Amino acid sequence: MKKLLLVSALFTTAVGGLVNLSYAGEKPTKTSKVEVKNKKPTQNGKIVLTLNKAIEMALKDNLEIKAERLKAKEKYYDYKAAKGYLWPQLNFSYFFSRTNNPPYSIMFRMNNHNLQFPRVQPQDTTTAQGVFMWTAQSFQAMENFFNNPGSSQQFNAKFEVQVPIWMGGKVRNMIKGKFFEWKSQELLSQRKAEDVAFQVADTYLKVLYAKAAVRATQTALKDVETHLKLVEKMHKVGMALYSDVLRVKVYYQSVKQKNIEAKNNLYIAKKALALLLNQQWKPEQLSIKGELYCPSPQEVEKSLNQLKRWAIEYRKDLNALKEGLQAVKYYKKATWGTYLPDFVAFGEYDLYDVNRFANFRANSWMVGIGLQWKLFDGLNAFNKVKMLKEKERELKTMLDYAQKGIRFQIDKAYKDYQTAYAKVEEAKTKIKEAEESLRIVTNRYKQGLARIVDLLDVQSQLDMARFEEVQALYQCNKAYLELYNNAGKLLEVVK
Repeated sequence: MKKLLLVSALFTTAVGGLVNLSYAGEKPTKTSKVEVKNKKPTQNGKIVLTLNKAIEMALKDNLEIKAERLKAKEKYYDYKAAKGYLWPQLNFSYFFSRTNNPPYSIMFRMNNHNLQFPRVQPQDTTTAQGVFMWTAQSFQAMENFFNNPGSSQQFNAKFEVQVPIWMGGKVRNMIKGKFFEWKSQELLSQRKAEDVAFQVADTYLKVLYAKAAVRATQTALKDVETHLKLVEKMHKVGMALYSDVLRVKVYYQSVKQKNIEAKNNLYIAKKALALLLNQQWKPEQLSIKGELYCPSPQEVEKSLNQLKRWAIEYRKDLNALKEGLQAVKYYKKATWGTYLPDFVAFGEYDLYDVNRFANFRANSWMVGIGLQWKLFDGLNAFNKVKMLKEKERELKTMLDYAQKGIRFQIDKAYKDYQTAYAKVEEAKTKIKEAEESLRIVTNRYKQGLARIVDLLDVQSQLDMARFEEVQALYQCNKAYLELYNNAGKLLEVVK
């Protein structure tokens, strides 16, 4: 469900710190430090970014969200195009034609009102035989004319209109199907916005996580430098072996490498955040505000049942499936409508001329009403309806699976939260014990009662406890956000 651009494990070093995110409807015990700020550089050239501002920018500029919104627009205009079938269809055409084809040649002359038959001058009309001969000659001339009228030409401007009267419900049901298809895609685009908002929030947390890693390794370096000064001093007075000095230096180089790794992870995390926001920021320009914070179990548990109800009622992709089902139902009705007759009215108006463009000398018109009924189509519509029924079953199955899957995701996120919260509490205890242990071992080493190996071992335990705490805080935040994202309420809780 998540398409993050960060590696799965950003950090392998000991860290310490807090995250405090402001969630709508929750009352953290600590003052929230996440608030909306304008995207303006500070005086030192830094771009100050909060979680709220990052999500706001992502909803506006993220390329995935833009692509999904464009898909919704495609469906909208497809729906608008389908509505055009309800309107009269008006066509205009203009043709120039020339032919010696007898029927068309005669028709062109009739259209232009200039049809003339050959005239035979009578030789003798005083006798019956003379009249008979003149009539026979006239019919012969007409016969010759019809068989070989010669060439003719015409300019023809035509206006045509077709008005649908009743189309068996095909058009209106198809339009309704297009409408629900558009609504389905619109809901999917809104769900994509929620998923991207979750990615932004998760990446934002990882930036804070990386900052904590850098601080932790810097603290660890200072601690090791202190240990190195101590062991060198004791080596000078003969209370420590030179191998102890070397051992501390080796440990120092290891921590130094972790510090470089943590800085690189912070660089990548900031680049990933800029990519999600579709910005060309340099990592050194970006300043992230906020602290890690884990809500109490009481705050989360009391909203768990409500989250499951929200998921079924408000989750955008679930509602998109429901809209898709409605579209399929109307498409089935539209397909059955192909077996019903279509009634249409039509009209036609023509303008004609023989020689010049747009200089019409004659016109004609025709109106009518007609019925068209497709009696057999090779079972095409019948099989399409069967296909749509299978599509309907598919969507219902997907909807059922999605509802069950979402409930599982919420339960999983809640259990992940509980696990992370327990680790936070465990890490806090470990830190206190490791700090006390380090104090004791340091004093014993100064007195020559402990080895440098013991001192470094305790230091490593302290670093690991700090890392476990911040890692657990990150996982706790992420699980909390997943709870609301799976319920379709992420944009309402992160305000």
